[in-house]
Amino acid sequence: MKSSFEILSQILMGEHIAIDQYQAYIDALPASPLRNHLVAILTDHKEHATRLAYFIQTNGGHVQEGTGLGGMIAGWKTKLKHLRENEPLAMLEALYAGEDQGLAKAEELSASHLSASEQEIMAGIFEDERNHLKQLERLREDLLQ
Repeated sequence: MKSSFEILSQILMGEHIAIDQYQAYIDALPASPLRNHLVAILTDHKEHATRLAYFIQTNGGHVQEGTGLGGMIAGWKTKLKHLRENEPLAMLEALYAGEDQGLAKAEELSASHLSASEQEIMAGIFEDERNHLKQLERLREDLLQ
C-alpha cells in the first residue's frame, strides 16, 4: 500500500501537469478575456501545488518537483498542437478534459488512501477544481454563442 505522502506527491504531480498545460495554452493566446480567465485558473493550480508541497514537507515527506515522464510527454503533445492552428474552443475542450480526468483521479486516490484529516486538506483544492470545470464550461458556452 502506498503511503499518504506518495499519494499526495502523485496529486502534486497532477497539479504540475495542469500548470504546464495551462501555461502552454496561455502562451499561445493573444491578450484577451479568455487568456485572463486561463491565467486565473493557472494561478489557482500554482497555489494548490504550493499548498500540497508545504503540507508534505512540514509533515516529514519529501517533495519531488516536476511532472515526471508522463507530464513531459503531455507537455510535448500540447506544444506540438500549437505548431498548428490555435483554436480557442479546442483549447477549452482539452483543458476541460484534463481538469475532469485529473480531478476524478485525485478524488479517487484521496478517498481510498488518505486519512480524514488529509482528505479535509484536499477538500478545498477539489472544490476549486470543480469551479474550474464550471468556468471552462461557461467559457466554452460563451464561444459557441
